[in-house]
Amino acid sequence: MWQVKMITGVAILLAFYGVGVLASTWLHIPLPGNLVGMLLLTLGLVTGWIRMEWVDRASSFLIRHMMLFFVPIIVGVVSYFKWFAQAPWPIALSMIVAPMLVMFVTGRVVQAYLNRQKKQETPASAAPERRTLDA
Repeated sequence: MWQVKMITGVAILLAFYGVGVLASTWLHIPLPGNLVGMLLLTLGLVTGWIRMEWVDRASSFLIRHMMLFFVPIIVGVVSYFKWFAQAPWPIALSMIVAPMLVMFVTGRVVQAYLNRQKKQETPASAAPERRTLDA
């Protein structure tokens, strides 16, 4: 039974990827096809056209083994090693500063979102109650 769920989930994910690539190419959308497919998948999940149970097992499996998908990219970087040797400081600096900047901005955005959520959860009339002694 789990094999059917896995195959169905992978098929759905690949279908959204393919539709995203085709939409990006044919409609000249200035976004990569995989991003368009992910946005369409998100829209499908939010609207209920696609159930989370359909893609849950496949997406969990792919995320668990995501490092395997980066091996070809890492091996491909070796062919650009001569450029790194020519200008090591700008490349090293960008490899350090860019991720730190992304983490900083992401942290600030999440913190602002959480603060906004807290303000919405607290009642507007949060003034302390005054009690009097009535004898």
